[in-house]
Formats: sequence, C-alpha cells, structure tokens
Amino acid sequence: MGDVLAQETKVYGPYYVADDPAASYKTLFYRSQDGVDLDRFENVSQVGYGAGRIFIKSENRFYWFAVADDHGTDLGDPATKQMFSKPLTQPEFNRLLDRLGIKELAFQFQK
Repeated sequence: MGDVLAQETKVYGPYYVADDPAASYKTLFYRSQDGVDLDRFENVSQVGYGAGRIFIKSENRFYWFAVADDHGTDLGDPATKQMFSKPLTQPEFNRLLDRLGIKELAFQFQK
C-alpha cells in the first residue's frame, strides 16, 4: 500500500503511482535522481513489476516496458516514448507473462 500522507504507491525503484495533478486519474511516475517527477503513463488502473519490467493496465489494455530501457528522460524524448509496448489484449498479456516465466504477477498498484 502507498503512503497515505503522500498519496503515492511505490511500484519499484523510482517508479510510483499517484494522483495526476492535471487530471482526475492515477498516473505512473518516475522520480529522477534530482527529485523531478516525470510522467511515464497516464490513466492507470494496475501497475506491477516483475522480471525487470513494469506492467501497466490502462483502459482494458496492457502495456509493458523494460526498466533497463528507461534512461530517466522526459516523455518528450523519442527514446522514452518508444520504450513502451504496443497495447496488448488480456490473452496477449497472459501469453507474454507465460513467455517471461511469470506465473503470477503481483500488481503493486490496483485501482
């Protein structure tokens, strides 16, 4: 569970989910080494970590990215935008988890 006072749910390392200050939904953020919070993915309903990857559910679609591919830059950086997978359906997502050997993914954040 997240810190009630900060309204943040820690996912893994510098990643956390919190209320989006500009919208009425939750966003996945990356806290850089200099303390700047960078948007990673908006309107999330589930976020989890496993096998070196962050997994995201948003609007009945699933996405993922390898933590090693995140260089801590803003979403304006094309490399940051390109690190996200294409949207996956539930069956595609389940096949991905099987391929990665993840039997049961624990979502650190669930709406």
